[in-house]
Amino acid sequence: MVQTVILATVVIYLLGMLAVGFYFQQKGMEDITDFFLAGKGAPWYLVALSFFATAIGAGGTIGLVAGTFESESITEFWSYGITLASSFVVAFLLGRKLPNTKNITIPSLLEDRYDERTRVIAVPFYILRFVSTLAAQWLAAGTIISFIFADTLTVTQGAIIGAVIITIYTAAGGMSAVMWTDFIQGVLLFVGLWVVAIVAIGDFGGFSAMTTQVTAVAPQAFDLFALNWTLIAAYIVTLVPSLLVRQGYLQRIMSARSPRDGFIGANLNGIIGFAYIPVPLLIGAMGLVMYADIDNPQFILPQMMRDLLPTWLAAILLAALVAAIMSSGDSFLLSGASNFVDDIYLRYLNPDASNRRQRRVSRIAVVGLMVGSLFLSIILPNIIDLIVFGALALTGGVLVPWLAAFYWPRGTTDGAFWSLAIGASATVAWWWIGYFADTSEYLGLHPIFIGLPLSIVLFFAISLLQEPEYENALRTARKHELTSLEERTLRAMDESAETYDE
Repeated sequence: MVQTVILATVVIYLLGMLAVGFYFQQKGMEDITDFFLAGKGAPWYLVALSFFATAIGAGGTIGLVAGTFESESITEFWSYGITLASSFVVAFLLGRKLPNTKNITIPSLLEDRYDERTRVIAVPFYILRFVSTLAAQWLAAGTIISFIFADTLTVTQGAIIGAVIITIYTAAGGMSAVMWTDFIQGVLLFVGLWVVAIVAIGDFGGFSAMTTQVTAVAPQAFDLFALNWTLIAAYIVTLVPSLLVRQGYLQRIMSARSPRDGFIGANLNGIIGFAYIPVPLLIGAMGLVMYADIDNPQFILPQMMRDLLPTWLAAILLAALVAAIMSSGDSFLLSGASNFVDDIYLRYLNPDASNRRQRRVSRIAVVGLMVGSLFLSIILPNIIDLIVFGALALTGGVLVPWLAAFYWPRGTTDGAFWSLAIGASATVAWWWIGYFADTSEYLGLHPIFIGLPLSIVLFFAISLLQEPEYENALRTARKHELTSLEERTLRAMDESAETYDE
């Protein structure tokens, strides 16, 4: 009876998500801006909750619980806490600028500001990033769905079911469907996990009794600083820049209906995230006492739900776990498809495609990306490890010319291209050396400490050695309504003219 209620609830929830997708399909979409950026009409609360649901996802929930259990410490906070803090940096630097941009993807905006070469070299790294991320999401979906169905489904079968459902509503409704399902899933995830934590603490006899029992098993369980400070510093250096180039997140801000909505939404995401992150940490710590002998720490959270909550509530919150996976999967699926459509199909294969053709190709790209990443996750699970360098390459190569596109009109096309090409290549090369040496930090250096400094030096050195290309910056500023960039460019042009006259 319990299992039947749980299964029925999860199935009803999944059908509801499909209904959202088809609702937005029926509303109609004029072009790929509607499909990939929700017609640039998202209000601040939709930006915030969609950003939160995408960023925290399955990794931030199930992964934090399992990580806390395995490390016997809440120091797992640092990796996700710094990521959440980074959202305030994103809000400050890009929150008011991205809503005005006219492009669908980051590589296309790089071409606007610099040249085609910069776009061409950036696209493969974004596609690799999304393939690897999606492969991880499908495996996570398979694990949880298999658990919910009491092992009547294998992890592979669960992964296929999850991938198909996510793909159907994403392909049907585009970004509008993704953002509204993320909104629903974000609320469900936030409220649901706090309920689990509060009930579990009550089962211990209160917060004080819980901490006493947990620290008896793991003395450092609640010591947030039981982590080497150098590792914390490494998180800051790698995670803060990373969020500034992660297209799947930035497209939420690009979808905002105004600069104000983009700025508020990005900041609110950070606030919501910090209010949420203690929950999986506490659940993982309590699992040290409640489930000391569990075989798979990823099952601590669903097992706690089933053991402590009424059947109806456990069923709803298990659906929230499925939501945690879906909210990341749909976002990366849509964002990756936008690179195929905008950066490859419309740029090189069929620039004059009609709006109807664009919508059709967009849906085909969503399905194709799902099939490709699902195939790789099933046939070659290690592909996730082998191409994770795609994410590192974005920070090591794309970050500098990307931010400079908004803030430094003196940057040149050669500076952008070579800083991206060599910075990304050096990051990837160092990662591969470490991979074969079985270490993530070859010679004690994280790959980002090799590629990013090279990228910075090359971009500014080459740009300063060349003639200014202010016309590129001015054209980009006016196209994308970047008022501050236009003002900087005009001021630099005036100063350059005065120097020449002298």
